[in-house]
Amino acid sequence: MKFRTEYLPERDRGLTLRPERPLVLVGSCFADNISARMRSCLWDAVNPLGVLFNPLSIADALELCLLDPDPMPAFEGSLFESGGVWHSWMFDTGMSALTREECRAMFRERRRVLREAVERGGCLFVTFGTSWCYFLKDRPGAVAANCHKMPGGLFERRRVSTEEIATRWRGLVDRLRLAFPGLRIVLTVSPVRHVRDGLHGNAVSKAVLLLAVEELCATCGGVSYFPAYEIVNDDLRDYRFYASDLVHPSAEAVEYIWEAFTAAYLDDAGRRYLKEGESLRRRLEHRPLMPGAPGAAEFKEETRRMLAGFLRRYPGAAVPREFMPEDGSECCPADDIACGV
Repeated sequence: MKFRTEYLPERDRGLTLRPERPLVLVGSCFADNISARMRSCLWDAVNPLGVLFNPLSIADALELCLLDPDPMPAFEGSLFESGGVWHSWMFDTGMSALTREECRAMFRERRRVLREAVERGGCLFVTFGTSWCYFLKDRPGAVAANCHKMPGGLFERRRVSTEEIATRWRGLVDRLRLAFPGLRIVLTVSPVRHVRDGLHGNAVSKAVLLLAVEELCATCGGVSYFPAYEIVNDDLRDYRFYASDLVHPSAEAVEYIWEAFTAAYLDDAGRRYLKEGESLRRRLEHRPLMPGAPGAAEFKEETRRMLAGFLRRYPGAAVPREFMPEDGSECCPADDIACGV
């Protein structure tokens, strides 16, 4: 007898992730979870845009960072000050700072990291979280990626339609693939439930996203779908696979999605890299009880040799700088953000 429907995605023969090529994930929580999990295995995976939930804001941020030749005026126009802190309507609080100049500097750096990773990696994972959007009343057509705890009277809350999402993203995909030839885009829908919209509101919101994704996969070249939503809601479909808030997937569910992700996009060589990288990262983080003991010195020296060998085999590995050899060698062509430190 079978008591659940297993929904593991098939191997994507058109896309194999390589450890020498960085991976970019943007959007809502799936992007954060998978990028963090890959970095724990020393794979260069980045989410420079922070957590963005709705597909219009994700599109705005990607267009600004990857396609706009002069993005600073638009970014400057998105900044506002509240309680002594500067925020951007286009990004989450990770882009907030005490001064405008700090915000500008963070934006420039994150844009640089994103552009370099997309150019080198050739792949972009995008996760849609909700189709409910908060439009700024004093800026027609402008969507707030994050409300930054500002008064509700500043916004008009509306669920966007499947056609609005598909139209916006069809044009964006065409321009991205023209600017970055060969770019592959993988769309996902977050399984995290937005219960503030009500259970029915959340269900309708996710349905809109799923229909939009279906439309984009059918009409855009180089676009495919990873079923994170279905894995949680149709395969696991039990509250024991949710965290205590009954909204986010549990650690076990995240690990299950991770296994499905690696099965879909990694070959045997990629999976060997993950296993070796995770083992090495644990050694690097190990803190001996008696640092002065002979065994501790031997362990440290052996770990140093393992790290040197790993870096020779995988020069693009995302090894945090505090673990790098003292000879000044770099962990990867990217910077601290790309290395996950």
